[in-house]
Amino acid sequence: MIPNNKSDRIGNNGFSVPSNLVSSNVKLTPEGGIAVSMINDTGGLTIKGYIVEPSVSTDNAVKYTTDDDLDPIGIIYEAGVAIGEPVWVVVAGVADVFYGTAVTRATFSRVPVVADGVASGQAVNEALPSPPFATDKHFREIGHPLETKASGLAKTVLHFN
Repeated sequence: MIPNNKSDRIGNNGFSVPSNLVSSNVKLTPEGGIAVSMINDTGGLTIKGYIVEPSVSTDNAVKYTTDDDLDPIGIIYEAGVAIGEPVWVVVAGVADVFYGTAVTRATFSRVPVVADGVASGQAVNEALPSPPFATDKHFREIGHPLETKASGLAKTVLHFN
Protein backbone atom coordinates (compact mmCIF):
# COMPACT_ATOMS: atom_id res chain seq x y z
CA MET A 1 0.00 0.00 0.00
CA ILE A 2 1.29 3.45 -0.90
CA PRO A 3 0.37 6.16 1.63
CA ASN A 4 -2.05 8.80 0.32
CA ASN A 5 -0.76 11.64 2.47
CA LYS A 6 1.86 12.47 5.08
CA SER A 7 -0.33 11.45 8.02
CA ASP A 8 -0.64 7.95 6.50
CA ARG A 9 3.16 7.59 6.65
CA ILE A 10 3.81 8.79 10.18
CA GLY A 11 4.43 6.15 12.85
CA ASN A 12 5.79 6.34 16.39
CA ASN A 13 9.33 7.00 15.16
CA GLY A 14 8.39 9.49 12.41
CA PHE A 15 7.63 6.93 9.72
CA SER A 16 6.22 3.48 9.29
CA VAL A 17 7.92 0.66 7.45
CA PRO A 18 6.11 -2.30 5.85
CA SER A 19 6.96 -5.49 7.74
CA ASN A 20 8.65 -7.00 4.68
CA LEU A 21 11.29 -4.23 4.83
CA VAL A 22 12.29 -4.80 8.45
CA SER A 23 15.44 -6.83 9.11
CA SER A 24 18.03 -7.12 11.85
CA ASN A 25 20.71 -6.47 9.17
CA VAL A 26 19.16 -3.49 7.34
CA LYS A 27 17.63 -0.24 8.57
CA LEU A 28 16.50 3.14 7.34
CA THR A 29 18.22 6.05 9.08
CA PRO A 30 16.43 9.27 10.09
CA GLU A 31 18.77 11.16 7.72
CA GLY A 32 17.42 9.20 4.74
CA GLY A 33 20.02 6.49 4.36
CA ILE A 34 19.93 2.74 4.00
CA ALA A 35 22.29 1.15 6.52
CA VAL A 36 23.47 -2.44 6.73
CA SER A 37 25.07 -4.26 9.64
CA MET A 38 28.72 -5.21 9.16
CA ILE A 39 31.62 -6.06 11.48
CA ASN A 40 34.04 -3.33 12.59
CA ASP A 41 37.55 -4.14 11.34
CA THR A 42 38.75 -0.51 11.30
CA GLY A 43 41.55 -1.05 13.80
CA GLY A 44 39.84 0.83 16.63
CA LEU A 45 36.58 2.36 17.77
CA THR A 46 34.46 3.55 14.84
CA ILE A 47 34.28 7.22 13.87
CA LYS A 48 30.94 8.49 12.58
CA GLY A 49 31.04 9.63 8.96
CA TYR A 50 34.26 7.88 7.92
CA ILE A 51 34.42 6.09 4.56
CA VAL A 52 34.83 2.31 4.60
CA GLU A 53 35.71 -0.46 2.17
CA PRO A 54 35.52 -4.26 2.48
CA SER A 55 37.95 -5.82 4.95
CA VAL A 56 40.58 -8.11 3.44
CA SER A 57 41.00 -10.08 6.67
CA THR A 58 37.47 -10.60 8.07
CA ASP A 59 34.26 -11.78 6.38
CA ASN A 60 31.32 -9.35 6.37
CA ALA A 61 33.54 -6.62 7.79
CA VAL A 62 34.69 -3.12 6.84
CA LYS A 63 37.85 -1.08 7.34
CA TYR A 64 38.61 2.59 6.71
CA THR A 65 39.67 3.59 3.24
CA THR A 66 43.22 4.82 2.81
CA ASP A 67 44.60 7.34 0.33
CA ASP A 68 44.08 6.31 -3.29
CA ASP A 69 41.60 3.49 -2.48
CA LEU A 70 39.27 2.63 -5.33
CA ASP A 71 36.54 0.62 -3.61
CA PRO A 72 34.58 2.66 -1.05
CA ILE A 73 31.29 0.97 -0.15
CA GLY A 74 29.78 2.98 2.70
CA ILE A 75 29.91 5.44 5.57
CA ILE A 76 30.15 4.56 9.29
CA TYR A 77 26.82 5.50 10.90
CA GLU A 78 27.69 5.24 14.58
CA ALA A 79 30.72 6.25 16.61
CA GLY A 80 32.43 4.22 19.32
CA VAL A 81 31.76 0.65 18.15
CA ALA A 82 34.57 -1.71 19.22
CA ILE A 83 36.61 -3.90 16.87
CA GLY A 84 34.83 -7.15 16.05
CA GLU A 85 31.38 -5.80 16.91
CA PRO A 86 28.49 -5.14 14.49
CA VAL A 87 28.36 -1.56 13.18
CA TRP A 88 25.81 0.18 10.97
CA VAL A 89 27.20 1.30 7.61
CA VAL A 90 25.18 3.61 5.33
CA VAL A 91 25.46 2.28 1.77
CA ALA A 92 22.86 4.41 -0.07
CA GLY A 93 20.73 7.51 0.34
CA VAL A 94 21.81 10.39 2.61
CA ALA A 95 24.54 10.10 5.25
CA ASP A 96 26.59 12.37 7.48
CA VAL A 97 30.05 12.14 5.89
CA PHE A 98 33.19 13.35 7.69
CA TYR A 99 35.20 15.77 5.53
CA GLY A 100 38.83 16.49 6.30
CA THR A 101 38.63 19.63 4.14
CA ALA A 102 36.08 22.37 3.50
CA VAL A 103 32.93 21.06 1.84
CA THR A 104 30.57 22.92 -0.49
CA ARG A 105 27.08 21.73 -1.33
CA ALA A 106 26.31 20.57 -4.88
CA THR A 107 29.87 19.50 -5.64
CA PHE A 108 31.81 16.24 -5.92
CA SER A 109 33.03 14.11 -2.98
CA ARG A 110 35.62 11.33 -3.03
CA VAL A 111 38.19 9.23 -1.23
CA PRO A 112 41.37 11.33 -0.89
CA VAL A 113 44.70 10.92 -2.63
CA VAL A 114 48.01 11.38 -0.79
CA ALA A 115 48.30 15.02 -1.91
CA ASP A 116 45.02 15.89 -0.13
CA GLY A 117 46.68 15.41 3.26
CA VAL A 118 43.69 14.13 5.27
CA ALA A 119 43.35 11.13 7.59
CA SER A 120 42.37 7.69 6.36
CA GLY A 121 38.60 7.37 6.12
CA GLN A 122 37.90 11.08 5.70
CA ALA A 123 36.33 12.51 2.54
CA VAL A 124 37.50 15.40 0.39
CA ASN A 125 35.49 17.70 -1.81
CA GLU A 126 36.17 19.46 -5.10
CA ALA A 127 34.10 21.82 -7.23
CA LEU A 128 34.09 19.51 -10.24
CA PRO A 129 36.16 16.47 -10.97
CA SER A 130 39.42 18.01 -12.06
CA PRO A 131 41.45 16.55 -14.90
CA PRO A 132 42.45 13.91 -15.37
CA PHE A 133 39.07 12.36 -14.67
CA ALA A 134 40.24 8.85 -15.26
CA THR A 135 38.96 5.52 -14.00
CA ASP A 136 40.76 6.03 -10.67
CA LYS A 137 38.90 9.22 -9.75
CA HIS A 138 35.62 7.73 -10.93
CA PHE A 139 36.00 4.79 -8.54
CA ARG A 140 36.95 7.09 -5.62
CA GLU A 141 33.68 9.03 -5.86
CA ILE A 142 31.31 8.70 -2.89
CA GLY A 143 28.56 11.21 -3.76
CA HIS A 144 27.52 14.86 -3.61
CA PRO A 145 27.26 17.03 -0.46
CA LEU A 146 24.03 18.79 0.49
CA GLU A 147 25.64 21.22 2.96
CA THR A 148 28.46 23.77 3.04
CA LYS A 149 30.78 23.58 6.08
CA ALA A 150 34.40 24.36 7.01
CA SER A 151 35.01 20.62 7.65
CA GLY A 152 33.56 17.79 9.73
CA LEU A 153 30.20 16.08 9.23
CA ALA A 154 28.05 17.17 6.28
CA LYS A 155 24.95 15.53 4.82
CA THR A 156 25.84 13.89 1.51
CA VAL A 157 23.81 11.98 -1.08
CA LEU A 158 25.79 8.79 -1.55
CA HIS A 159 26.58 6.85 -4.66
CA PHE A 160 29.50 4.54 -5.17
CA ASN A 161 30.90 3.52 -8.53
